[in-house]
Amino acid sequence: MKLDLGSDNKQIAETGVMHDVSRRRFLQFAGGIAGAGLIVSSCRKTPPDTQFIGRGDTALINYLYLIELVLTAFYTQANNTPYYGLTESELQLLADMRDHEYAHRELLKKILGDTAINRVVTNLSPTTFADRTSTLTNSVFLEDLAVAAYNGVAQHFTDTGYVLLVAKMATVKARHAAYSRDILTANTPSDSGVVNNMGLDRAMSPQAVMAALSPWIETKLDYTTLPG
Repeated sequence: MKLDLGSDNKQIAETGVMHDVSRRRFLQFAGGIAGAGLIVSSCRKTPPDTQFIGRGDTALINYLYLIELVLTAFYTQANNTPYYGLTESELQLLADMRDHEYAHRELLKKILGDTAINRVVTNLSPTTFADRTSTLTNSVFLEDLAVAAYNGVAQHFTDTGYVLLVAKMATVKARHAAYSRDILTANTPSDSGVVNNMGLDRAMSPQAVMAALSPWIETKLDYTTLPG
C-alpha cells in the first residue's frame, strides 16, 4: 500500500495489461495488492465475528485508524456531555482536539480505502464525562498512548513515505496531552512517565498498545499480524 491517494487510475490501467505480463510481473502486481489487504485478507480464516486488520502497511495503518476511532469517539462524547465546571477556553480546547482527531481519522480512512476496518464499536465506559478529573485524566492517558503508538510504529513501515506523516500526527497528539495535563494541573504539560531524560517521548510496540487500548474497543479484532 502506497501513500498515494490518487493511484486508482494507475492500478486500473495496470490491471488492463495483465494478460501480457510475465509471471514475475504478475507476482509483483499481486504482491502489491496483497499489501493493500485485497488478496491476503480473502484467504485468511478469521471467525465471522472478528475483524482482521490486514498485513504489512495495511495492518499498521488500520492499527493507527483504530486509535483515531477511539480518540474521535472520546472527544465527541466529551463535547456532547461536557464536564461540570467547564470554562469557555476548556470547551474550545476540547472542540479543537475533537476536530484534529476527526481529521486524522478521515485521512487514514482515505489512505486505507476499501481495506479500512469497519463496524468498530468503541467502549467509553472507563470515563465519567460529567467529571472533570475523569475526562482530563483519560484524555491524557489516550493521547500519551497515541504518541507512544505513533512513535513505535514508524520503524515498521515498508513504505517509508508514511514515516513523516505519522511523525507529524504524533506531534499533534503530544500537544493534546500537554493541553489536558495543563488544564488538569497548571504548569505541568508533561512528566517523567512519558518523557525520558533526553526529552523524548516514549515509543511502544503495536501489540503493547493494543493491549492497553483493548478496554476501549468492544469489537473483536484479529491483530496478530502486528509487530510485537
